[in-house]
Amino acid sequence: MMKKIMISMLSLALMGGVVCAKGDEVKKLAAIEKTAKHPKGVNLKLMSEDADYGYSDKKPIRVGSKEEFGGPQAEREYFATLLDAAGKPVKVQRLFSGGNDPEGHVLDCYEVETSTGDKVRLWISMYHPKNKPEKQPAPVGFYKKRG
Repeated sequence: MMKKIMISMLSLALMGGVVCAKGDEVKKLAAIEKTAKHPKGVNLKLMSEDADYGYSDKKPIRVGSKEEFGGPQAEREYFATLLDAAGKPVKVQRLFSGGNDPEGHVLDCYEVETSTGDKVRLWISMYHPKNKPEKQPAPVGFYKKRG
């Protein structure tokens, strides 16, 4: 079994895939200074100061929907409001679902690419119906759209 897992991970790496697993080195974006000149249309009140928020499976971005199967849409809505440090939209690719947040919910791991080509991995949990996507803060290094 372990041999199959190792072969699968090696195949993924050779194909240019990104493995998102516990124990991987975590790349984070630099913090955006509150006193910096900010792009137009960003919400400065929704900038997390927690360096691990979103970057760690222990502190995932929590979103949800009151609709029974609205979790995936809530994730898409969250990422649609996420902007990079230049105020530009980000590109996202879901890598996999797996692992659990501290409350036991399954997590999704995404690769997020900025307009400058920087790539980071963010963890998100879609099982929090009271957490509207547009109201959840941006991880360090990102903005949220004002809206």
